[in-house]
Amino acid sequence: MPPEPVLPVGEEVPLSAGRCPSLLVTSLPGRDSWAFEEASDTVLSADPRARVEATRYRGVFAVYSSKDPYYISSRFALYIHAFVAWVLPVLGCFRDLGELARSAPRPPEPVSLEVRLREPLKRRVGEGAVVRALAEAGLRPAKGSELVIFVESLEDLLLLSYGRKVSCGPSCAALVRP
Repeated sequence: MPPEPVLPVGEEVPLSAGRCPSLLVTSLPGRDSWAFEEASDTVLSADPRARVEATRYRGVFAVYSSKDPYYISSRFALYIHAFVAWVLPVLGCFRDLGELARSAPRPPEPVSLEVRLREPLKRRVGEGAVVRALAEAGLRPAKGSELVIFVESLEDLLLLSYGRKVSCGPSCAALVRP
């Protein structure tokens, strides 16, 4: 049985204390406020009680909802989003790279791997270390697959996302249930 994430998805505590969002949305460069509006419209149409919050990182928005993250991410594919870059359903948040690697899905077909790390975690954990940890745990990434495992950092947390990549606009991609 895989280990449990260090924080349950959607846990209601301050982000500085390590709250785990249910979805992460990123904007195209320089389009933060427009992307925030697009993301808010789509998220709130799926869950009127959800919250979309700007993080301390420019163009990165955390979504907190009690709805299934895949349900919300699939809603992005219903509309054209001109300013959103990525929509990532969060499977779990981890403080330990080994725990993240052991919790990563192991699909039978090849998957693409995307890693985006930000300060302060970027100083302690490099992208190469993430790729090595996932490889040691049995994941074999392959370029060009529409199945994607995405590892993002937010504050001191590693966020794990997985899904099938679909278009949600000219430069927008969302991960939906595989």
